[in-house]
Amino acid sequence: MSDKISRRTVLMRGLQLPVGGVFLFGLSGCGAGKDGTTASGKVCADPATLSDAEMSTRTSLGYTEKSPNPQQVCAGCTFFHAGAASGDCGTCDMVSGGPVNPQGHCNSWNAKAA
Repeated sequence: MSDKISRRTVLMRGLQLPVGGVFLFGLSGCGAGKDGTTASGKVCADPATLSDAEMSTRTSLGYTEKSPNPQQVCAGCTFFHAGAASGDCGTCDMVSGGPVNPQGHCNSWNAKAA
């Protein structure tokens, strides 16, 4: 069998993997909220607009916009006060009443009483 593969075929097949990878990487962000956004895509607290004191407080509390533990989110914490609509940004007593993501988390998380 003397089936030869042309140079064009080798080059085209060699480009399919990197192009496909870039395409899949681009799709990986579809449907997922970015850090700091609610389910509707709304940004709760833009770090550029926070004061140094506010950023320091958030850093010292280990605040993250998305909780690594689904059972310990801001929405289920004693210090959290919900926004006007479900899924909107709320406020937190631990960060001086500043805006927080309902899906966020910090080291001062304390379960709401049932």
